[in-house]
Amino acid sequence: MNADDFSALNITFENSFGDGSQAVAVLLNADRTAFKNCRFLGNQDTLYTKGNGTPRHYFRDCYIDGNVDFIFGSSVAVFDRCVVYAKTRTTNGSSYITAANTPPGQPYGYVFRNCRLPANTGGTQYVLGRPWQNATGFATPAHNKVVFLNATLGAGLIQPAGWAVWDAGTNTSLITYAEYQSRTFSGNLAPIGQRVSWSKQLTAADTAAYTVANLFGSSWNPCATAAGFCGSYAPEIAVSNFRATKGNSTTPSTLSWNISWAMSQIKYELFRSSDNVAFSMVGEVTALTDSLYNFQLPDVVPPAGSIYYYYLKASKPGVATHTTETIRISSAPTLTITGTLGTFVQYQTNASGVQAYSLAGANLTANVTITPPAGYEVSANAGTTWATAADPLVLTPVDNTLAATISVRLNAATAGSYTGNIVHSSPGNTTTNVPVAGTKTNTAAPISRPLQWWPLKASSTDSSAVRSGAVVASTPILRGLTVSNGTTVPAIRAYSNTFGQAFGASTNGDGTWATTIGGPGGNLSRRVYEQFTVTAGPNSIVRLDSLLLTSAFYNTSSNTKLAVVYSRSNFATDSADVMGGTGPTGGLPSTANGAFQTPILLANQPGGPTLTYRLLLNESAGITLAAGQRLTIRLYFSCGSTSSGRYGLLKNVVVKGENITVLSNKPLAGSGLNVFPNPATSHVAVELSGYSKATELCLYNVLGQPVQRLDVPGKAGIQRTTFNLSQLPAGVYLLRTRTEGGSDVRRILKQ
Repeated sequence: MNADDFSALNITFENSFGDGSQAVAVLLNADRTAFKNCRFLGNQDTLYTKGNGTPRHYFRDCYIDGNVDFIFGSSVAVFDRCVVYAKTRTTNGSSYITAANTPPGQPYGYVFRNCRLPANTGGTQYVLGRPWQNATGFATPAHNKVVFLNATLGAGLIQPAGWAVWDAGTNTSLITYAEYQSRTFSGNLAPIGQRVSWSKQLTAADTAAYTVANLFGSSWNPCATAAGFCGSYAPEIAVSNFRATKGNSTTPSTLSWNISWAMSQIKYELFRSSDNVAFSMVGEVTALTDSLYNFQLPDVVPPAGSIYYYYLKASKPGVATHTTETIRISSAPTLTITGTLGTFVQYQTNASGVQAYSLAGANLTANVTITPPAGYEVSANAGTTWATAADPLVLTPVDNTLAATISVRLNAATAGSYTGNIVHSSPGNTTTNVPVAGTKTNTAAPISRPLQWWPLKASSTDSSAVRSGAVVASTPILRGLTVSNGTTVPAIRAYSNTFGQAFGASTNGDGTWATTIGGPGGNLSRRVYEQFTVTAGPNSIVRLDSLLLTSAFYNTSSNTKLAVVYSRSNFATDSADVMGGTGPTGGLPSTANGAFQTPILLANQPGGPTLTYRLLLNESAGITLAAGQRLTIRLYFSCGSTSSGRYGLLKNVVVKGENITVLSNKPLAGSGLNVFPNPATSHVAVELSGYSKATELCLYNVLGQPVQRLDVPGKAGIQRTTFNLSQLPAGVYLLRTRTEGGSDVRRILKQ
């Protein structure tokens, strides 16, 4: 509202956005605005008062609710005989009522006179205010001013300290936070012995300054806004926050609400319907005093497959009845999919790699049928059995609920692209789809062999016996982690055959992880990791496709997490998460696929880690390293336990892929290779001369993946063959010959 001299009577203003983010119901950016018998409904930042100069705002007999800083701003505002309802929060146990940012030099800010602050039903405690814009980073901090005169405070609503600073940079000498004779609803003076030392308790003489005339000046009298604006007041019946909380098999549902202006003898009648047409009363309660603000009634949970609809009628003789909007409690069948699937690639033989997502069902009244599109297969038992479009997967709920991990693979018979939806259906439920896309090619799958192995059983060095000649030896580095001291838990040494490498976040090696000692606690931290590197050797080219590791925790499963992130620049300019893979029970769901935001939950294995995870690098494409290039891999760990001896365990870290090194860039002695045309558009001819032994011709893309392969029998003289490039995207390709004596390579440009 930007217009001066605005007024409103008997109006409700609401922003119904949920708890957790700013949602202003009314913004006053004007002078001389007045409200009577109005309701302001919201959550965070319900009522924002501001304006040019020294804006003046007046609220009389109003109701204001919210849950974070829900009355905030810079104006001079008077709240006379208002109800300030600090709601139950859904995310934490404490919050703030006001957040005034009174400008320097302005003599007054917020003044609450004879207001009621009822307690909420959930036990959320509040402070009366915190100083907005009086904090770190403000060169000219606000001179925050909030005063409560003769307030009535609900039991347990206000924290003993009463008020709060914004942060460590708050200057409390600039703040005027004060109360005068705050009382409880029983009429006794409220306990103020633990109020912050920089707040004030006013005397009767102090309150003389807080008159409307003194606060607003002689140029504006809000009581003259309308006839009777500041006269006698007959409150209306107005129900707020009518909510439903669904119960379960042992606990009934709860219908709760609060009244905006409390009165005795209001009768509340709760009505229910199963079809939202025919309603019948299922409960009633009557307010016995004018100090009761919160009410609730129980009701049975709707049976699976059904929905109950409710409304509330509040009535009292001589006062207009209030009938609420209709709300519902649903036991309708629902299917929920968590996670998405990446692109599938199936090569000449075998099925593609497996991916997975999570499926949850509630209130199901029949089986769930999962039908993949043509070419795809699904499994609910980690690949022990697979279902197809012709023979779909059928899952049976238990107690009307379902929880499953669905593994998916492409297993098509012919080459081509395969897209579609995995369809999930159950009677009474809206069909739910998971899109899939993939390709089957007639080329051989990339070769995947161990390139580097860190056993971590005797030391941190890699195994020279396994290390490919195309990569360089390396030793992992611990950051924010320390191996076991071998004494906190004598059986757990720094390195052992049974436990592998044992480590924690404490520098003394006692296996603690708490944030108080600099550890990550139960949340992953970018500062706490073990780093592995793979470097292509001189004159070498390698393709890395996956990381294998065996990991668990010792004697704890409290937020024991693992995430894997990699970079080609040592995290200077790039960073990428692993793209899932497989775990001990099959495909990893996208909700716990090893990415930093969706980490794997590691098990408690006090006998030593046995659970192995295979994590994909850059999905099916892998990562190609030319000579001297390095891939840095970081393993992030967290643990929520605060006890010592809770060691992370890691062993058998393996990087797999393929050595695609060109053995020689020159033709073999006595042999030659020619390709034409080059650049090419659809086909390229290959001419071989002097290859007397069988020769393999393989065409690679820039990622080092083979896209076509031909075998040419040995023959004296000149041989010719052709590669069809028409189905390949434009770009650079490498053509390599391989025979017993060595290899040759040519670069081809597809236009």
